[in-house]
This record gives sequence, C-alpha cells and structure tokens, in this order.
Amino acid sequence: MSIVSVNSSVYSATHVATSMLRGLKRIVAGCDLDTSKLVGQWSVLEDGIATWVSTRELRELVLEVWDRARPSVLIGRFDFTLDYSYYGEGDGDLWLDPDTVKWTIRKNGSYASGCDYRIVADTNPFASVVDGWDETTLRSTGDLRRHSVGTAVGGGAIGAGLSYWK
Repeated sequence: MSIVSVNSSVYSATHVATSMLRGLKRIVAGCDLDTSKLVGQWSVLEDGIATWVSTRELRELVLEVWDRARPSVLIGRFDFTLDYSYYGEGDGDLWLDPDTVKWTIRKNGSYASGCDYRIVADTNPFASVVDGWDETTLRSTGDLRRHSVGTAVGGGAIGAGLSYWK
C-alpha cells in the first residue's frame, strides 16, 4: 500500500502569491498604466512574493502610483494585506475574486498617461533576501484616504484583503 502526502501550504502560498500578482496586473491595466513594466519584472516579482508568502514574511504587497512630474507625491495606492490565519487551518479552497478587483478599479478610476508606478513588498524585519529586490520605503499617503474592499484572494489558511488609497 502506498501513502501519498501533499503539502497544501506550498500550493496555497504559490496560489496566493500568483493571484496577488495577477490582481495587480489587472489593476495596472484597468487604471490605464503601462503593463509592460510589470510584465518585464514578472519573474523577479514572482520569486520574491512567493518566497515571502511561503515563509509568512510578507505583510503587504503594495502598488504605488505617482505623477512623473512630481515623483515624491503619491497620487494612488493599492494594498494586498496578508492574513495568515484567515481560514484557521484552511479548507483547501484556492481563489481570486475578480469582482472585488474589478470593483476596486471602477471605484479608483484611471490615471493620466504621465503616471508611473512600482511594486513594493512590505516584509517583516529580517525577511529573506531575494535577488532583484532592494530595500526601500513607502511614499507617504499624505492626504489620501484608505478604502478597504474586502478579501480578494484566498488559499488554504491565507487570505489577502484589498484596499485602495485615493
């Protein structure tokens, strides 16, 4: 008799990491930002996010948006906030809610062609080092207001809430 064991936490972490990236890609495209920048960095983004989700070191995955004429001033932001105990032990479901992402894009609106963006991983102190990622600080949200839209990604015990700043 053979016994097969599957480590579902690895699948869950990979799913959540990939789904957050796909959600960010939809947001970038839906807000009229240039997706080629995101696509050109995809493997580095995927490596870092998958590593930090699997080790539970990622707190938030952030998309910052600014006007190129004033790069220090944030004009928009999107956050995927991780909750590693969202489902307790987890029920095995793996999902991305496209309606939550679409609703977020619709509520936020689009950006002018002179805008740029970057992806920032807010990790725990002393998180694993991943090639292609550098230390940075988030731009100030200043007068922007945070709007939480609910959980957009689920995988095993992990959930990721989505919010936008406007």
